[in-house]
Formats: sequence, C-alpha cells, structure tokens
Amino acid sequence: MVKVCDAIMGAGKSSAAITYMNEHPEKRFIYITPYLEEANRIASSCDKTQFFEPQKITQFSGSKTLHTIDLVSRGENIATTHQAFRFYPQELLDLVKEKQYTLIIDENVDVLETLDEDPADIQMAIDAGYIEETRSGVYHLVKDVYTGKLHRDMFRVLRTRDLIKVTGEKKESFFYWQLPPELITSFEEVFILTYLFNGQSLHHFLEMHDIPYEFIGIEKTDGVFRFSDTSRYVPDYVHTLKDMIHIIDNKKLNQIGEDNFALSLSWFGKEQSDIKKLKNNVYNFFNHICAASSSERMWSTYADAEYKLRGKGYSNGFIPFNKKATNNFKDRTAAAYCVNIFMNVGQKLFYQNNGVDVYEDDYALSIMVQWIWRSAIRDGKKIWLYVPSKRMRDLLTNWIEEVSNGGSV
Repeated sequence: MVKVCDAIMGAGKSSAAITYMNEHPEKRFIYITPYLEEANRIASSCDKTQFFEPQKITQFSGSKTLHTIDLVSRGENIATTHQAFRFYPQELLDLVKEKQYTLIIDENVDVLETLDEDPADIQMAIDAGYIEETRSGVYHLVKDVYTGKLHRDMFRVLRTRDLIKVTGEKKESFFYWQLPPELITSFEEVFILTYLFNGQSLHHFLEMHDIPYEFIGIEKTDGVFRFSDTSRYVPDYVHTLKDMIHIIDNKKLNQIGEDNFALSLSWFGKEQSDIKKLKNNVYNFFNHICAASSSERMWSTYADAEYKLRGKGYSNGFIPFNKKATNNFKDRTAAAYCVNIFMNVGQKLFYQNNGVDVYEDDYALSIMVQWIWRSAIRDGKKIWLYVPSKRMRDLLTNWIEEVSNGGSV
C-alpha cells in the first residue's frame, strides 16, 4: 500500500518519517530525497536505526548502484537521492522485494523526463533491433549488447526506464523517459511526503498504473511528530500567512501579466519588447519598491530566459523556478517569480491518453509554493513577493485565502 502524507510545509513530514524509522528497527528502509545534504541529515537523525549512503568506491567499480545492490543484499538501511533512485535496475528491485523494504519518498519524483538524445539516435536503436515497441507508444530495450561509447548514456538509461513516444495533434512526436512502476510496486510499503499531491507527476503515475494509495496525516504529541490515520496537524504559521506574504499589488508592474499566457515559456520566445519591460519591472521592484539588500533578494524565470531578465542588483539571486527541499536561501526576504507554469504539452497528452485527469493549476501552484518556501518565510519571517503573471498571482492569493481559513493544509 502507498501512503501519501500530503501536508503543508512545516507540518513535520520528515520528522514523522524519522520517528517512524526509529520506532521500527525491525523494518528495512530506503529513504530518498532531492539533495545529498538532506540524505545526510536524515541518516544522522536516525539514532536508533543505522543508515548507509551509497558511495562511488573502488570496491564497486565507482558505481553507487553496485554499492546499493550490496547494501540491499545485506539488508542495510539506505538514505540516498532521487537521481540515484531513478537508476535502480531490475536486479536491485528484485532484491528490494525479496527483503521487503519500505520506501520513503521525500518530495515529488518526476516520473517523465524529456529526452536529451536526438530522435534520429532513437530511430537508429529501433532500426538496429536494440529496442522494440511492446505496447502502443512504449519501447523497451530488448538487445543489451551495445558496447560503443557514442550512445553509451542512452543505453544506460534504457536499462532502467521505458521510452515513451507521444504523437501530438499536428502529428509531431514527443519522446520521454518514464520510470518503471516496479520502482514503487517492488516495495513492501511506500510513504510519499509531499504537498498538493493532485498536481504532481507521482499522482498521475499511480493513477495511470492503477497503484492503490491512501492519504495519511500527522499528529504532534509532546513535541514528537508521528504519522496518523486520523489526525492532521497544522502549524501555527498557516493562520498568519496573509500577514507574512506581501504580494505586490501594483497596477503598473502587474499589467504585463494580464493575459492568461503571459510569462509562459512560449511568451518568452517571442515577446521581446515585453521582456524588456518585465526586466525593468523586476529592477524597479527590487530597487524602488522593496528595500531588501542584494543578498536578501531571490528571483526566477525559465533557464533559457534568465539572461534576458538578469539585471543590476539582483542577478546573483537567481534560483531555478522549480527548486525545492533546500534551506540555502532562507535569508531571502524579497522575491520575484517571473514564470507562468503550464505542463509540457507532450506530457499532458501522455497522461490524458492514459485516462488520467491533469490538474494544471494544481501543478503550477505546487511548483510555485515550493519555490516561495525556499525564502525566509520558512523561518516565519515576512517576505515581499512580485508575481507579474495574473494567473499565477491569482492561484497564490486564492491558496493563501483558503489555507488561512483551514483548507488544503
């Protein structure tokens, strides 16, 4: 059974997980988190359960995967990253199933990845008989005999993931890597620690593969957080969010984002005069409206558009728009979020073609809220926020209103 702990930031999800692991030394755990430093923190926090972090060591030919296989074969507990988890081969998953491991996933794992490879290389592998279409639009590696260097990385991925081909309305092709469902189903039990689950790829993944799940909450007793089937702990700060997050309500600065698709990825590709205007708006926000020092500023846009918006006094504060699970920016009190997030067209088609409803507003809100919580708000400090896209700003203000009144936490 998959248990989803869908709770707002600061509700004690990782603390409850640490309590669960310390109180169940008879179980075997694999804990995955986006960043290595967080894996280190989890490992050191489990004082009653010893954890190991897979390393690139000579004994295992410098392979973290081989080291992980050795650790699992001995029944050891493991703390590692999302990236390492994504490359678990079937041999390792068979061992996981045999040893009846529990998986704890901290934050959403992206189950679809855009291909870096040229589609012509994929076609070469198909023509040469290395991969075959096993069902409509899904390809598997069937001949693992490639020993060359040119396509080595592509075949490494093919050993652990499906290749997905999606055909668009205009007959255009989209290619993605998809994680296999066995990454979830091989475990005895699975906990997913997240927030706004309905908008995330793991939710779509479970729905698409008919993997059952249930929601659980958190209780706090005598300062200790635990998972709960009935309680739903809400941190005190939630009720003061309206006073903590100051969203800039400036008609002149916000006018640029009135259109529903303004500041979307495609918008940045064609509206050059508007981009210059947006850059001036960001500069004015940081230098004339918000009094924060340069070291207290953070901003974001799409990676391909960063150079277009970079400006004096805030350039060094760039943080990717989908950044999550890090405390490195908790001193930032002024933030500009210059994106309007929509799901990739091909990914949206893929889920919908497989009978899964896509909640695009939840998807956008989930990413934005995680980014905002990289700032000083996570320490209970006030922040000033410029969100030029009207769609994104409305999503945020409606969410703050809802959670302040006791909903969606």
